[in-house]
Amino acid sequence: MDFSGWLMPEEIPEVEVLSEQECWDAIADASFGRLAVRADGGVDIFPVNFMVTERQLYLRSAPGAKLVDIAHAPNVAFEVDGARGREHWSVVVRGRAERMSYDDEINESGVLDLHTLTSSAKWNYVRIAPRTVSGRRFTTSRSGG
Repeated sequence: MDFSGWLMPEEIPEVEVLSEQECWDAIADASFGRLAVRADGGVDIFPVNFMVTERQLYLRSAPGAKLVDIAHAPNVAFEVDGARGREHWSVVVRGRAERMSYDDEINESGVLDLHTLTSSAKWNYVRIAPRTVSGRRFTTSRSGG
């Protein structure tokens, strides 16, 4: 990506590709991401709280479009990003999402303890089994402000 048109030369970020382990380390420190699902008109993106257990992503959901979309087209993308000082990072997980149906797998995953930012009842549990994980870290020479 060419940032030269809108950043000063000293602000052009250095881009580093993250290893798979660095991606998982970054995801483990986060609790909020964006789930992209195929929908009738293209793609929908949902902000969600999530957790990771044994390199599987878990989230809770109220009934609605997200669950319907996953049932019809389970291949999804999940993006998590963050910043620390001059570093910004982004990790994308591509995989298969499925609504969890069995009490024992729900209990073992730990998703029952996942707190969400909204007060709506979220009694549907979704697991994303990753196929690919990729990430990038961007470092600028000075912190923004």
